[in-house]
Amino acid sequence: MRDYRNRIDWLTPTLALSIWAAHFSLLWAASSAFPDQPAARWIAAILTVIASGALYWLWRRGAVSSLRSIPGLGLAIASTGIAISLLPAIIG
Repeated sequence: MRDYRNRIDWLTPTLALSIWAAHFSLLWAASSAFPDQPAARWIAAILTVIASGALYWLWRRGAVSSLRSIPGLGLAIASTGIAISLLPAIIG
């Protein structure tokens, strides 16, 4: 019999890293579509809020108790990547 918790341990970081990849791709598309325009910065800010909310939902759903677990590490890496991806939009 399969252990359901084992599946959650790998599903959460996989989804977290997928959210980070989607966030990065959409930010790149926005900066390519609107180079040096405020619209790209607004899109980046809105997408960052959405991605952060999705990571928060994953954290609550997975009941991640610490960063010393595989789901916690995946969420930490993804949230750091999302924050770093937003820096060029903030700095300009």
